Amino acid sequence: MSKICYYLSGLIVLSGIYEIFSAVLPSNIPKCKISDNVCVIASINEVFRLYPKGSPAFGLDDISRIVVPQMVLGDANGQASSARLTVKFENLILTGIEKAICLNASGFEPKTKQAKLKFIVPFGKMKADYAINGKILLFTLKGEGKSEIHLKDIDIELTVDVDFEKRANHTFVVLKAMNVSFEPKNFYIHLDNLFDGNKELTDSVNDVINENWRDIFHSLQDGIRQTFYDALKPILSKVFNVLPYDEFYKN
Repeated sequence: MSKICYYLSGLIVLSGIYEIFSAVLPSNIPKCKISDNVCVIASINEVFRLYPKGSPAFGLDDISRIVVPQMVLGDANGQASSARLTVKFENLILTGIEKAICLNASGFEPKTKQAKLKFIVPFGKMKADYAINGKILLFTLKGEGKSEIHLKDIDIELTVDVDFEKRANHTFVVLKAMNVSFEPKNFYIHLDNLFDGNKELTDSVNDVINENWRDIFHSLQDGIRQTFYDALKPILSKVFNVLPYDEFYKN
């Protein structure tokens, strides 16, 4: 019996290795010639259009609903930010990334180890449990409850540094570093249950925050940028690990 189990375990491992090294780009995603950035942009947009829920065929996870365990805005170490507060979000659900539109791409050339991509996301939403402690404008805030953040027309730029490695006669991309920058055209946040559940005060403070959203957003954007980074990096890394670089381009 132990020999059979050992044999079956070997088959499972081998089948997993085979699956990884045999991943292919679906036929409905056009392959591009190297350096054809116009084609690259069109292919990326087809991925978003056709596979918002992901595809095991090339290792893409569901991008229509991304779960982030925790996001901290402000200064988690207690040092004062310009908004002088810390907001901790847990069980965060990010939606809207699947509607992203790629506007520009560069770096898809032979032996180039840095690529740049520019996207616009028409509407992004984050829902989470929150806890806040600190001061915004003239208001001292402390509370916890449900929260919702809306980001409209988000300009996102990715700079991706990669390396290449050979595995089983294929070339694979290895993600070395990634920089994310973004700017929304509008930002809205609602925090429930401020001031021990006083609805009138809660609504008034939310209104003030949203009237001054640019100042608030810019003081908290490092934490939001880090959240985007934490959400996107494993998605890209998984695709690169499963789909050979050879599959991206025409022969």
